[in-house]
Amino acid sequence: MTKQIGRMVMAWVLASGGVLASACSAPDNSGNGGSGGTTIPSADLCAAQFDALEKACPTGNEKEASVEICKAAQRGYASIGCQDEYDAWLQCTAGAAFHCADDTGCEVQQAGYFMCQSQAVQRTGCVRLSAQSTARCSDSAKPYAFSCLASAPASCVQVVTEGAGIWCCPQL
Repeated sequence: MTKQIGRMVMAWVLASGGVLASACSAPDNSGNGGSGGTTIPSADLCAAQFDALEKACPTGNEKEASVEICKAAQRGYASIGCQDEYDAWLQCTAGAAFHCADDTGCEVQQAGYFMCQSQAVQRTGCVRLSAQSTARCSDSAKPYAFSCLASAPASCVQVVTEGAGIWCCPQL
């Protein structure tokens, strides 16, 4: 299991005797962006991914709509503190390392944003609600709608009390 932390990658490895140990190294970005380690700015990753996938495995999908769906996902991951992990996956899938025909080459990055999402739920007890629920959160300091299993983090405000409730929160 690996996790990129800033410019370092932390890997958990099973050492002799069954002990879980961590090791750090600089990330290998040689396949990212498709041009020898070039890092694509976060704002451009969705379009870069679309272009790369259309070139390698054409779908005929409409670019503008596909990029908007991707950007909505970026905002969703940003709301739970996982945009860096999601962006790492986008960066990888926009590069030469990704093989769209068999969906391989970026498993580590994909596992990274999956793990980050799971850890966010475990850490906060809250799950990000879909886009239609965000209309309830009009405070720009707390724009993200969440449903929480017990009590929400102190930085959140409850806006719906029925059922599981809805809380408006800053990035968790």
